[in-house]
Amino acid sequence: MSLYNHLTNRRSTGRVTLADVAREVGVGAMTVSRALRTPEMVSEVIREKIQIAVKKLGYVPNLAARDLASASSRNIVVVTSSLLSIENNLILETLQKQLRFSSFQLVILVANENSWLSELINNAPLAVILLNLPCPKTEAEWIQNSGILCLEIGPKQTNAVGVNIGIDIKSAVQKVVDYLVNKGYHDIGLLCAKQEQSISQQYLACWHRVLHNHRLNSHQILYSSEPMTFSTGAKLFNDSISNWGKIDALVFLSDQLACGALFEAQRQHISIPYEIAIIGLGGLESSEAAYPTLTTLYIPYAELGQIAGKKLIELLSFPDIDIQKNILLDTHLIERESA
Repeated sequence: MSLYNHLTNRRSTGRVTLADVAREVGVGAMTVSRALRTPEMVSEVIREKIQIAVKKLGYVPNLAARDLASASSRNIVVVTSSLLSIENNLILETLQKQLRFSSFQLVILVANENSWLSELINNAPLAVILLNLPCPKTEAEWIQNSGILCLEIGPKQTNAVGVNIGIDIKSAVQKVVDYLVNKGYHDIGLLCAKQEQSISQQYLACWHRVLHNHRLNSHQILYSSEPMTFSTGAKLFNDSISNWGKIDALVFLSDQLACGALFEAQRQHISIPYEIAIIGLGGLESSEAAYPTLTTLYIPYAELGQIAGKKLIELLSFPDIDIQKNILLDTHLIERESA
């Protein structure tokens, strides 16, 4: 079945319309349209009722309806909390390459702390991609009710909203800790900086579990509210020395942080790995250029974007095929000089 037929069939087999929302609220279709396009022109009470109905029914406005040449939106909306991280940009770069010859329009929506549902709805998505971003309950319910294709790129999800393409954080942490323990390191600290809270919580939960299984102290953890940069890594390195004194090894939840720590250690003439071992997460290009070269856990960011792009085109073109809900990519440790 072609993508055009797929979209046409969805419209003719009960897709929620503006009239359905109006009927649910008990107002005219014009009022609903006005509330969605120019909400300041509608009373707050009516506006809230319309938003509740939109969420309940899963209504997706067809912003292209006025254009006779376009039967439906081609917007693929990527929702993420940050465009600053190298990791997210690596995923987006390969995702865009996969879609470059398609007719789809990639729309980036940076989610803030407030609900991003209204902005998502206004973009009339053909599909939604959640990039390293947990989906709040309200948004998840709307996506599921709307029947829109959803991909979640990032950590493995227990209850994924759509197709989950990612890595197993527990397995990643296990590989890093096992490597250090087998090398004779037992006094290990974890250092992290600003990232999506739910992802940090997954890493922390796995960290405690894995170190507990090794009967090691799992409470040597430092967190910075600053972004993941070289300077943040240098500061975390200094804080770890100040707080813990002598320690065997430091694990950073980003290669950028770890490289910043290597720069600072070199500045202070601290010998790595002989005085302190350092490991990063990511397998980024900077890890190979650092001195000493950085031991790191490779996370396949580029492959995540590539597979997501291929899967997106496949599922939109052939909606009747069986959907594989979880696609997990492997991580592996790259042993270099720093640990």
